[in-house]
Amino acid sequence: MRFLPSFWLTIFIVLFFCQFGFAQKKNSVLTHLYSPLELKVDATILKEVVLKMHPAIGVYESKEHYIWMFDNFINSLSDSLTEKEFRLRTKLLLNELHCGHTEVIYSNSYYKEVSKRKWNYSPYLFIPIKEKVFVLANLNRKKDSVLQKGAEIISINGIKVDSILRFSKRFVSSDGFNESGKEHYVQLGFNSYLLGLFSRPDVFTLEYRLGPQFKTHTYHAIQLKGIPPLPLGPKEDSLMVRKKRRGMAYRFLDTNKTTFLLRLDKFSHVAFRLAYKRIFKKCQKNKCENLIIDLRNNGGGSLANSYRLLSYLIDTSATQTLRTTVRNYPLKKYTRGNLGFKFTRMVYGIIGKKSTRHDTDYYVYTIKPRKKYHFDKKVFVLINGGSFSASCLVAAYLSKNPRVTFVGEETGGAIEGCNAGVTPYYTLPHTHLKVRIPSFRVLNDVQETQTGHGIYPNYATPYTLKDIFLKKDLELIKVKELLQLNE
Repeated sequence: MRFLPSFWLTIFIVLFFCQFGFAQKKNSVLTHLYSPLELKVDATILKEVVLKMHPAIGVYESKEHYIWMFDNFINSLSDSLTEKEFRLRTKLLLNELHCGHTEVIYSNSYYKEVSKRKWNYSPYLFIPIKEKVFVLANLNRKKDSVLQKGAEIISINGIKVDSILRFSKRFVSSDGFNESGKEHYVQLGFNSYLLGLFSRPDVFTLEYRLGPQFKTHTYHAIQLKGIPPLPLGPKEDSLMVRKKRRGMAYRFLDTNKTTFLLRLDKFSHVAFRLAYKRIFKKCQKNKCENLIIDLRNNGGGSLANSYRLLSYLIDTSATQTLRTTVRNYPLKKYTRGNLGFKFTRMVYGIIGKKSTRHDTDYYVYTIKPRKKYHFDKKVFVLINGGSFSASCLVAAYLSKNPRVTFVGEETGGAIEGCNAGVTPYYTLPHTHLKVRIPSFRVLNDVQETQTGHGIYPNYATPYTLKDIFLKKDLELIKVKELLQLNE
């Protein structure tokens, strides 16, 4: 008789969890639809915050333009959308601010659910170079040999690759009208953009070029939690001294110690003062004639760090201006850090000179050249589309110095400055999307007009597919050529 209660209890538990699992799947945050009313509430809150707070208003477009833009966006929300659909539309909207620090990211629950699943991926990894796309690698263990490494792809699932590239670039935030940053990040993330924007099919059909002929190849997707990092970039230099927490690596390039290479992966907030002191002391002790600063793929970081680096390199004092119309975060219940923001304003007022005109506060900070261990010889700066924010700040000030030569490609940030300083995230109440909105306009006082473009190199180094496969470092090769250093 004990069997029956146990049996029915087991059936009940199984049915409960099956029903619970079905409900979970049915109510997945990935497929949940938000009503037009919910979307309009989120968009209206975003409109109010952006118009009151965002320092890009009036830089490249007028405030009236953005009012019109937001109103059209809100009125267009007539259908229910998923979180992903609303994010993509919101991202396109905010990219009209021409601000690389403004970002829209998914909710925590969305990321949590995504991380638990396997997704369809193409076993072939692709890499774009300008307007063309090539096969970079093959993840398939069975080694499908139809498409060889380096094959040029014409279309993917019926969509021409140039159309895929153009559409993908629309979702990359950049300062001003910069394209190098868009090309840089689409090159790194093409395989994710392809599937995130154009669906994840079970079967892929590629049109590719084989000599003068065009052929097609159809193959099945593979399921993965994520794809490995692309095998891009030059080979690692084993002689570099690495300071990971400081985001630095350095060494002398020649036995005579006349040329010093300093690579900065980021402008770290930790221990940079002592690090720079030791580096420039070392350069002075060895009577170094040439300094190479590698800012490629440096997305920025600490302003204090960038100021300290500049103090060893600039010849005369220079100012930087930060301005804000915000004294308290608008709609504070949707964000955090208002106290920290007010503290930051207070600090800027102490270390800089504050003035107020109309509703805008200006903070002028003076960067002074250091006398001890100052470097006054030749400087070469390596830049690319990944040089952004604080690294673009450093490049902007060095660009006016006749001792400095730039090698690479246009920086990802604009020469006139960016929107940064403090960048809180606002969480929208219904979709729970998180929107990053800067609170300061950081002006590089080296450029009076708004160009919308970055710092251009004195020597451009366009990469070919062969260069990438051979993992060449064209920028460093060019500098060695200019200095007549042996490889």
